[in-house]
Amino acid sequence: MLKRLLNKLKKSQNKEILAHLAIKLQELSENNPVLVLYGSPTEGNWKGIANGTVGLFPSNSLEIPQWYSNTVLNEKETIEICTLINQAKFEKIVISGFAPYFFDWIELLHPHTEIEIIYHGTISEFHDPLKQNFIEQLISFGKTKKISRFGFVKEGLAEVFSKLYDFNSFHQPLNPPIIPKEIKKIELDKTKIHIGVFGAATFNKNLHNQVIHALMIDEVVVHVLDKSIFNYLDKEDRIVEHGKDLPREQFLSILGSMDLNLYMSFNESWGLVAKESEAMGVSLLSPSNVDYLKLILNKIEKRI
Repeated sequence: MLKRLLNKLKKSQNKEILAHLAIKLQELSENNPVLVLYGSPTEGNWKGIANGTVGLFPSNSLEIPQWYSNTVLNEKETIEICTLINQAKFEKIVISGFAPYFFDWIELLHPHTEIEIIYHGTISEFHDPLKQNFIEQLISFGKTKKISRFGFVKEGLAEVFSKLYDFNSFHQPLNPPIIPKEIKKIELDKTKIHIGVFGAATFNKNLHNQVIHALMIDEVVVHVLDKSIFNYLDKEDRIVEHGKDLPREQFLSILGSMDLNLYMSFNESWGLVAKESEAMGVSLLSPSNVDYLKLILNKIEKRI
Protein backbone atom coordinates (compact mmCIF):
# COMPACT_ATOMS: atom_id res chain seq x y z
CA MET A 1 0.00 0.00 0.00
CA LEU A 2 2.79 2.44 0.92
CA LYS A 3 4.61 1.75 -2.34
CA ARG A 4 1.46 2.45 -4.35
CA LEU A 5 0.91 5.74 -2.49
CA LEU A 6 4.53 6.76 -3.01
CA ASN A 7 4.12 6.20 -6.74
CA LYS A 8 1.06 8.49 -6.69
CA LEU A 9 2.97 11.13 -4.74
CA LYS A 10 5.69 11.27 -7.41
CA LYS A 11 3.19 12.85 -9.79
CA SER A 12 2.22 15.69 -7.43
CA GLN A 13 3.48 19.28 -7.24
CA ASN A 14 5.58 18.80 -4.08
CA LYS A 15 6.69 15.25 -4.78
CA GLU A 16 9.98 15.50 -2.87
CA ILE A 17 8.28 16.91 0.22
CA LEU A 18 5.54 14.31 0.08
CA ALA A 19 7.96 11.44 -0.46
CA HIS A 20 9.95 12.60 2.59
CA LEU A 21 6.80 12.80 4.71
CA ALA A 22 5.69 9.36 3.56
CA ILE A 23 9.01 7.76 4.50
CA LYS A 24 9.07 9.54 7.87
CA LEU A 25 5.50 8.45 8.57
CA GLN A 26 6.38 4.83 7.92
CA GLU A 27 9.29 5.07 10.37
CA LEU A 28 7.17 6.69 13.08
CA SER A 29 4.27 4.25 12.69
CA GLU A 30 6.53 1.27 13.39
CA ASN A 31 7.38 2.38 16.94
CA ASN A 32 4.81 4.94 18.09
CA PRO A 33 1.07 4.67 18.75
CA VAL A 34 0.81 8.47 18.83
CA LEU A 35 1.77 10.84 16.00
CA VAL A 36 2.52 14.50 16.74
CA LEU A 37 2.25 17.06 13.93
CA TYR A 38 3.63 20.61 13.95
CA GLY A 39 4.36 23.30 11.36
CA SER A 40 7.87 24.13 10.21
CA PRO A 41 9.44 27.47 11.25
CA THR A 42 9.88 30.38 8.85
CA GLU A 43 12.62 32.64 10.24
CA GLY A 44 11.41 33.42 13.80
CA ASN A 45 7.82 32.41 13.04
CA TRP A 46 6.90 29.07 14.71
CA LYS A 47 10.48 28.44 15.86
CA GLY A 48 9.50 28.37 19.53
CA ILE A 49 6.58 26.06 18.79
CA ALA A 50 8.78 23.73 16.76
CA ASN A 51 11.52 23.55 19.41
CA GLY A 52 8.98 23.21 22.20
CA THR A 53 7.14 20.40 20.40
CA VAL A 54 10.29 18.41 19.73
CA GLY A 55 11.25 18.93 23.38
CA LEU A 56 7.93 17.41 24.47
CA PHE A 57 7.83 14.66 21.83
CA PRO A 58 11.40 13.93 20.68
CA SER A 59 10.67 10.53 19.12
CA ASN A 60 7.24 10.83 17.50
CA SER A 61 6.89 14.34 16.06
CA LEU A 62 6.59 15.11 12.35
CA GLU A 63 7.35 18.55 10.91
CA ILE A 64 4.81 19.66 8.28
CA PRO A 65 6.27 22.11 5.73
CA GLN A 66 4.62 25.52 5.85
CA TRP A 67 5.42 29.16 5.09
CA TYR A 68 4.47 31.73 7.75
CA SER A 69 1.56 29.59 9.04
CA ASN A 70 0.37 28.82 5.49
CA THR A 71 0.45 25.34 4.01
CA VAL A 72 2.68 24.59 1.04
CA LEU A 73 0.56 21.55 0.12
CA ASN A 74 -2.43 21.82 -2.19
CA GLU A 75 -5.75 20.10 -1.49
CA LYS A 76 -4.87 16.92 -3.39
CA GLU A 77 -1.52 16.59 -1.62
CA THR A 78 -3.14 17.16 1.77
CA ILE A 79 -5.63 14.38 1.08
CA GLU A 80 -2.82 12.02 0.05
CA ILE A 81 -0.79 12.64 3.21
CA CYS A 82 -3.83 12.32 5.47
CA THR A 83 -4.75 9.09 3.71
CA LEU A 84 -1.29 7.78 4.49
CA ILE A 85 -1.66 8.82 8.16
CA ASN A 86 -5.04 7.09 8.39
CA GLN A 87 -3.65 3.89 6.92
CA ALA A 88 -0.84 3.90 9.49
CA LYS A 89 -3.56 3.49 12.16
CA PHE A 90 -2.10 5.64 14.91
CA GLU A 91 -4.10 5.48 18.13
CA LYS A 92 -4.03 9.25 18.46
CA ILE A 93 -2.95 12.32 16.47
CA VAL A 94 -1.68 15.35 18.37
CA ILE A 95 -1.41 18.69 16.56
CA SER A 96 1.02 20.96 18.41
CA GLY A 97 0.66 24.60 17.48
CA PHE A 98 -2.31 25.25 15.28
CA ALA A 99 -2.36 26.98 11.90
CA PRO A 100 -5.75 27.40 10.15
CA TYR A 101 -5.00 24.77 7.48
CA PHE A 102 -4.99 22.10 10.18
CA PHE A 103 -8.79 22.33 10.25
CA ASP A 104 -8.75 20.61 6.83
CA TRP A 105 -6.44 17.94 8.23
CA ILE A 106 -8.79 17.28 11.16
CA GLU A 107 -11.76 16.85 8.80
CA LEU A 108 -9.79 14.11 7.03
CA LEU A 109 -8.32 12.48 10.15
CA HIS A 110 -10.90 12.61 12.93
CA PRO A 111 -13.26 9.91 11.56
CA HIS A 112 -10.37 7.44 11.82
CA THR A 113 -8.58 8.36 15.06
CA GLU A 114 -8.70 10.57 18.13
CA ILE A 115 -7.47 14.14 17.58
CA GLU A 116 -5.87 16.21 20.32
CA ILE A 117 -4.37 19.67 20.00
CA ILE A 118 -1.79 21.58 22.01
CA TYR A 119 -2.30 25.31 21.68
CA HIS A 120 0.70 27.57 22.38
CA GLY A 121 -0.96 31.02 22.22
CA THR A 122 -3.44 32.99 24.30
CA ILE A 123 -6.84 34.55 23.71
CA SER A 124 -5.45 38.11 23.52
CA GLU A 125 -4.15 37.53 20.01
CA PHE A 126 -7.68 37.19 18.63
CA HIS A 127 -8.20 40.95 18.31
CA ASP A 128 -8.18 40.54 14.52
CA PRO A 129 -11.58 39.61 12.99
CA LEU A 130 -9.87 36.96 10.84
CA LYS A 131 -8.38 35.37 13.94
CA GLN A 132 -11.76 35.52 15.65
CA ASN A 133 -13.05 33.25 12.91
CA PHE A 134 -10.21 30.90 13.80
CA ILE A 135 -11.15 30.64 17.49
CA GLU A 136 -14.84 30.25 16.60
CA GLN A 137 -13.97 27.28 14.40
CA LEU A 138 -11.70 25.84 17.08
CA ILE A 139 -14.54 25.97 19.61
CA SER A 140 -16.92 24.47 17.05
CA PHE A 141 -14.57 21.52 16.48
CA GLY A 142 -14.47 20.97 20.23
CA LYS A 143 -18.26 21.01 20.56
CA THR A 144 -18.65 18.49 17.73
CA LYS A 145 -15.88 16.28 19.23
CA LYS A 146 -13.69 16.53 16.14
CA ILE A 147 -11.10 17.62 18.68
CA SER A 148 -11.29 15.33 21.71
CA ARG A 149 -8.81 17.08 24.03
CA PHE A 150 -7.37 20.58 24.28
CA GLY A 151 -3.90 21.13 25.72
CA PHE A 152 -2.71 24.66 26.52
CA VAL A 153 0.90 25.68 27.04
CA LYS A 154 -0.14 28.90 28.78
CA GLU A 155 -1.46 28.50 32.31
CA GLY A 156 -5.08 29.41 32.95
CA LEU A 157 -6.51 28.61 29.53
CA ALA A 158 -7.34 24.99 30.33
CA GLU A 159 -9.56 26.18 33.19
CA VAL A 160 -11.26 28.70 30.88
CA PHE A 161 -12.16 26.17 28.18
CA SER A 162 -13.21 23.57 30.74
CA LYS A 163 -15.49 26.04 32.52
CA LEU A 164 -17.02 27.80 29.49
CA TYR A 165 -17.38 24.85 27.09
CA ASP A 166 -16.94 21.72 29.21
CA PHE A 167 -14.03 20.68 26.98
CA ASN A 168 -11.57 18.01 28.08
CA SER A 169 -8.74 20.48 28.66
CA PHE A 170 -5.34 20.30 30.36
CA HIS A 171 -2.28 22.43 30.98
CA GLN A 172 0.74 21.23 28.98
CA PRO A 173 3.86 23.08 30.16
CA LEU A 174 6.93 22.94 27.98
CA ASN A 175 9.78 20.76 29.16
CA PRO A 176 12.91 22.45 30.47
CA PRO A 177 15.05 22.83 27.34
CA ILE A 178 18.10 20.63 26.92
CA ILE A 179 21.12 22.92 26.62
CA PRO A 180 24.03 21.35 24.69
CA LYS A 181 27.22 21.24 26.78
CA GLU A 182 29.25 22.86 24.04
CA ILE A 183 27.27 26.13 24.19
CA LYS A 184 29.70 28.93 25.06
CA LYS A 185 28.97 32.57 25.80
CA ILE A 186 30.03 35.28 23.38
CA GLU A 187 32.53 37.99 24.30
CA LEU A 188 30.92 41.32 25.22
CA ASP A 189 32.07 44.69 26.53
CA LYS A 190 32.13 44.17 30.29
CA THR A 191 31.83 47.90 30.97
CA LYS A 192 28.27 47.83 29.57
CA ILE A 193 24.98 46.25 30.64
CA HIS A 194 23.73 43.89 27.93
CA ILE A 195 19.98 43.39 27.57
CA GLY A 196 18.46 40.95 25.07
CA VAL A 197 15.11 41.64 23.37
CA PHE A 198 14.75 38.56 21.19
CA GLY A 199 11.36 38.35 19.58
CA ALA A 200 9.95 38.40 16.05
CA ALA A 201 9.06 41.79 14.59
CA THR A 202 5.30 41.47 15.00
CA PHE A 203 3.05 43.86 16.94
CA ASN A 204 2.28 41.38 19.71
CA LYS A 205 5.94 40.87 20.62
CA ASN A 206 6.07 44.47 21.90
CA LEU A 207 9.70 44.89 20.78
CA HIS A 208 9.72 48.67 20.39
CA ASN A 209 8.50 49.41 23.91
CA GLN A 210 11.10 47.06 25.38
CA VAL A 211 14.00 48.42 23.33
CA ILE A 212 13.24 52.08 23.93
CA HIS A 213 12.82 51.61 27.67
CA ALA A 214 16.05 49.62 27.92
CA LEU A 215 17.86 52.49 26.16
CA MET A 216 16.78 54.84 28.97
CA ILE A 217 19.74 53.49 30.97
CA ASP A 218 22.93 55.04 29.56
CA GLU A 219 25.13 52.00 30.19
CA VAL A 220 22.81 49.59 28.38
CA VAL A 221 23.49 47.96 25.02
CA VAL A 222 20.38 46.29 23.56
CA HIS A 223 20.75 43.07 21.59
CA VAL A 224 18.09 42.21 18.98
CA LEU A 225 17.58 39.89 16.04
CA ASP A 226 16.93 42.67 13.48
CA LYS A 227 18.02 46.25 14.20
CA SER A 228 16.72 47.79 10.96
CA ILE A 229 13.23 48.23 12.43
CA PHE A 230 14.71 50.49 15.12
CA ASN A 231 16.56 52.87 12.77
CA TYR A 232 14.11 55.67 13.59
CA LEU A 233 15.50 55.76 17.15
CA ASP A 234 18.87 56.99 15.86
CA LYS A 235 20.67 54.81 18.41
CA GLU A 236 22.46 52.40 16.09
CA ASP A 237 25.61 52.48 18.24
CA ARG A 238 23.70 51.04 21.21
CA ILE A 239 21.67 48.38 19.39
CA VAL A 240 23.41 45.18 18.27
CA GLU A 241 21.92 42.91 15.60
CA HIS A 242 22.45 39.14 15.61
CA GLY A 243 20.30 37.94 12.68
CA LYS A 244 16.72 36.77 12.22
CA ASP A 245 17.18 33.06 11.52
CA LEU A 246 19.90 31.80 13.85
CA PRO A 247 20.71 28.13 14.44
CA ARG A 248 19.44 27.19 17.89
CA GLU A 249 22.93 26.69 19.35
CA GLN A 250 24.02 30.14 18.21
CA PHE A 251 20.83 31.73 19.57
CA LEU A 252 21.32 30.04 22.96
CA SER A 253 24.91 31.26 23.06
CA ILE A 254 23.76 34.87 22.57
CA LEU A 255 20.76 34.52 24.91
CA GLY A 256 22.99 33.12 27.64
CA SER A 257 25.51 35.95 27.32
CA MET A 258 23.10 38.71 28.33
CA ASP A 259 22.88 40.33 31.76
CA LEU A 260 19.10 40.38 31.41
CA ASN A 261 16.59 39.25 28.78
CA LEU A 262 13.20 40.83 28.13
CA TYR A 263 10.21 39.01 26.66
CA MET A 264 7.32 41.32 27.52
CA SER A 265 4.98 40.04 24.83
CA PHE A 266 1.35 41.18 24.69
CA ASN A 267 0.04 37.65 24.28
CA GLU A 268 2.56 35.25 25.79
CA SER A 269 3.72 34.44 29.27
CA TRP A 270 6.23 31.79 30.36
CA GLY A 271 7.16 30.40 26.94
CA LEU A 272 10.19 28.69 25.47
CA VAL A 273 12.47 31.76 25.34
CA ALA A 274 11.84 32.30 29.05
CA LYS A 275 12.68 28.68 29.83
CA GLU A 276 15.81 28.83 27.65
CA SER A 277 17.00 32.02 29.35
CA GLU A 278 16.42 30.44 32.75
CA ALA A 279 18.29 27.30 31.69
CA MET A 280 21.22 29.46 30.55
CA GLY A 281 21.30 31.15 33.94
CA VAL A 282 20.11 34.59 32.81
CA SER A 283 17.22 36.45 34.49
CA LEU A 284 14.27 37.29 32.25
CA LEU A 285 11.32 39.67 32.61
CA SER A 286 8.14 38.23 31.15
CA PRO A 287 4.42 38.96 31.62
CA SER A 288 2.32 36.69 33.80
CA ASN A 289 -1.03 36.42 32.06
CA VAL A 290 -2.19 33.70 34.42
CA ASP A 291 -1.65 35.94 37.47
CA TYR A 292 -3.61 38.69 35.74
CA LEU A 293 -6.44 36.24 35.07
CA LYS A 294 -6.44 35.06 38.69
CA LEU A 295 -6.49 38.68 39.89
CA ILE A 296 -9.61 39.40 37.79
CA LEU A 297 -11.37 36.26 39.00
CA ASN A 298 -10.53 36.99 42.65
CA LYS A 299 -11.93 40.52 42.40
CA ILE A 300 -15.14 39.24 40.76
CA GLU A 301 -15.59 36.56 43.41
CA LYS A 302 -15.25 39.13 46.19
CA ARG A 303 -18.06 41.18 44.68
CA ILE A 304 -20.44 38.19 44.39
